[in-house]
Amino acid sequence: MTAFLFWNLNKKSLIDELASICTEHEVDVLVLAECNISEPELQLALNAGRASPYLSPPNYSLRLKFLTRFPLDCFKSVSDEGEISIRQIVPPLGPEILLIGVHLASKLHMSDMDQSFASTRVMRAISKAEAQIGHDRTILIGDLNMNPFEDGLVSAEGLHAVMVREVAAKKTRVVKGETRKYFYNPMWSRMGDCSKGPPGTYFKDTSNYVNYFWHTFDQVLLRPDLLGYFDDESLVVITETGGKSLLHKGKLSDKFSDHLPIYVKLKTEEVL
Repeated sequence: MTAFLFWNLNKKSLIDELASICTEHEVDVLVLAECNISEPELQLALNAGRASPYLSPPNYSLRLKFLTRFPLDCFKSVSDEGEISIRQIVPPLGPEILLIGVHLASKLHMSDMDQSFASTRVMRAISKAEAQIGHDRTILIGDLNMNPFEDGLVSAEGLHAVMVREVAAKKTRVVKGETRKYFYNPMWSRMGDCSKGPPGTYFKDTSNYVNYFWHTFDQVLLRPDLLGYFDDESLVVITETGGKSLLHKGKLSDKFSDHLPIYVKLKTEEVL
């Protein structure tokens, strides 16, 4: 199995919480945004008493940090383009995986239209990497700063991420004469009161006329070629660790980040 964790730390020193989550969930690949903790500090905390240590691979991204329990020659850098970092994972057992780590610009600095246009750049980077590596076993994880229903996520010009596995399993559709690949977005089921967990991953209360309160900015997207390795129960928005709740009175606790961490596990040891 390959287990991924993403957390936007909001520049807070949440070393104990990270170590606890990684131990509880046996995380293999850790992706962090807004992380001011150095890699040596992270390794020291995460590796205490651990037989399979976390390693810090070479990283040229200014917005994301990566740690992994895979040998470093199994975790290869493909590209870093500002808000997008792409890594090739070649696990000792199971298929290669293309990992897309993202931390896209905040709504504080970009309009919805700008975010939609920016998503086309993300898609170009992904398509280029898939063509370079030669497969579509791609997982995207990170802070998209958009909800699953926004244009940048659902548009065929953007990430083309759909809410239904059956639709995504068709792999492509033709839009105005051009073939467009799908992503499957299981985060649709992680919104609102009927979700398996909190109503979202980020909470913001405003006095604006339109106020969602809860947003699902932190997401996992999967190409159809990975669907056979994915079980919906393995996707978790984490709300507590080490006996500590990351929530307070129905919203995120000020002690921790303004984002909740997300975890997903792929059963990559299975033969499809």
